[in-house]
Amino acid sequence: MKLTFSALLLLTLLFLSCQPAKKYDLIIQNANVLDVKSGKILYNKNILITNGKIEKISNSRNYAAKEIIDAKGKLVTPSFIDPHIHPTDVFGDYEKAPVTLPKDSLDLLRKRLSDEYLPYGTTTVMTMGQPESWLKELLFWQRHSVYKSVDLIVCGGALISKDNRIPYIAHTEVISSQVARQKLLEYYHLGIRQVKLYHRLKEPEFSTVLKVADSLKIRTYGHIGDFNPEYLTIPQTLEKGLKNYEHIALIPNSVIMSDEDWAKLDQQFQTNFGELTSESKVIEFFLEQFRFIKENREAEMHLFIKKLKENNATFSTTLHRLYEQIEPTFFTQKKDLTLSEKQLERCRENFTIMMNYVRQMHEAGIEIRLGSDMPNGGKVNLSELIILAKYGFKTEAIFKIASYNGARAIGIENEVGSIEKGKKANLLIWEKSPFENAQNFIGKKIIIKDGKRII
Repeated sequence: MKLTFSALLLLTLLFLSCQPAKKYDLIIQNANVLDVKSGKILYNKNILITNGKIEKISNSRNYAAKEIIDAKGKLVTPSFIDPHIHPTDVFGDYEKAPVTLPKDSLDLLRKRLSDEYLPYGTTTVMTMGQPESWLKELLFWQRHSVYKSVDLIVCGGALISKDNRIPYIAHTEVISSQVARQKLLEYYHLGIRQVKLYHRLKEPEFSTVLKVADSLKIRTYGHIGDFNPEYLTIPQTLEKGLKNYEHIALIPNSVIMSDEDWAKLDQQFQTNFGELTSESKVIEFFLEQFRFIKENREAEMHLFIKKLKENNATFSTTLHRLYEQIEPTFFTQKKDLTLSEKQLERCRENFTIMMNYVRQMHEAGIEIRLGSDMPNGGKVNLSELIILAKYGFKTEAIFKIASYNGARAIGIENEVGSIEKGKKANLLIWEKSPFENAQNFIGKKIIIKDGKRII
């Protein structure tokens, strides 16, 4: 007896309906999902996750999963990315850091590093210099990601030329162009695809590193800017092809150029603050430079920002280190207790001047990314988000700075940094939305790493 087409179709549909529905590892239901690229919130979405990755973002609820989290209309965003950390800040400072990482302590050290970041929503970090003797262990962690540990990207360097100063433990000396070339090749064969150039890297090693890195498709980052005129400036390194820069506070060293200006600035600082006799005074000197630019080199600063934009430059923030000198944060007290009320007010004004320039850079299209660069990095990142909000940054821009911009700078934006199909499910579910109050950045949140709830 022959079956009609209609009967065959009915049997097929009945067969398919009897097949078990795909069961996802995790579904986050009823989520208000932030698209960090556009800054828009997608309301009442379901995020379907399998094998640690986002498989679908859907309106339908007709799915099954091993675990379901009902977001109940709460905000869901990408987790944070910090592209400027130092393992020495966790495993010991420059004087106390171990020469090697003991094999019997590696699991404990990895947990210590992760505990600095994961509980505060930062799931990916990039090193910006470490002892060369640590590379083997750090690269092992990079290659073997686990959901309970922060994802680590190892950046080679920081490279410096030979000079009369003693190298820091986390810096790598290249004494010639040939040595610089060999160091880049060594990094490449180890699997390193990022390298940091420190301000003490001079010519001809500087140009050699850039050329070799470009040929090997290794991304380069520069800590450029120092009070010493023998070192290269940001405009000079832009001309050579460097794009990614560290620490906004270093900008004035590339805008204040003449000896006459420096002499005037030195006198201005001494009049208001005295001699540069401590780390706090140095930080306050950085802030005073922005006032000097505002009062004397405003046109040059605007041209500088224009040049940064024309060259597609990016910058890390490192704002907390400056801010905590003069103001309390959610986890630190004001550090410099020697300032008079008049000096303190001047520092606050200087910080505001700096942040106005940071906002101008952002509005001009220069990508800003996080960069804690100190101990307690996860807390520092949250502090910086609150600082950005205090000084006029919109919440959607802050989230992009904290996630997608960092991913782009590292070169992993196809893997993390936004909530999209195919990307790692590194997510934050906010109990209270930072769109309502910036203080909610330090509030309770569910942290999803590699598609699994860790907190």
